[in-house]
Amino acid sequence: MKGFTYISVIKADSDPKVPMLHAKAMFEEALKKSGIPYVIHRPTGYFYDIAKVFMPMIEKGEVTLLGKQDAHANVIDTSDFADFIVLHMKDRNKVYNVGGNETYSYEEIARMFFAAAGKEPVIKRAPVWLFSVLAFINKCKKNGKEAIIRFSKWTLTNELVGEDKYGKLSFREYIKECYKK
Repeated sequence: MKGFTYISVIKADSDPKVPMLHAKAMFEEALKKSGIPYVIHRPTGYFYDIAKVFMPMIEKGEVTLLGKQDAHANVIDTSDFADFIVLHMKDRNKVYNVGGNETYSYEEIARMFFAAAGKEPVIKRAPVWLFSVLAFINKCKKNGKEAIIRFSKWTLTNELVGEDKYGKLSFREYIKECYKK
């Protein structure tokens, strides 16, 4: 039996004002209505994406997080995510909110990166509205950065914990490996 597997993002349908989410949510809905058997995987994020965001800030010696409330995520390694997809390839008309087995706040993640780099943590907080202003400015400039800024704001201020927890690999260990060179 044939079917369609789609990789979306957790909470894709949660905020239509975030273009990167809205596009995925619209595709999910079209797929569900198409009559084609489907499996939708909504990952929380990937180890390497978080490292790509945090490591440059660690190099500069400070991390800036958004808002006073700390959001949480249980990101997953891409190889663990691939295993999960293979395990569920024959499922039909299912949606999985997939994350790893470890859940951390962004402040905890920043502290783990600082520790792995052997640096004292310097963590600052920026007001959430600042990203809205940045998005508006970039919308006016028409430089293509507005969607990325809106998605980044959404990512850093929402709970991104998938209830379908899976994986053998540790995010904490991944962070340590990033600095073993």
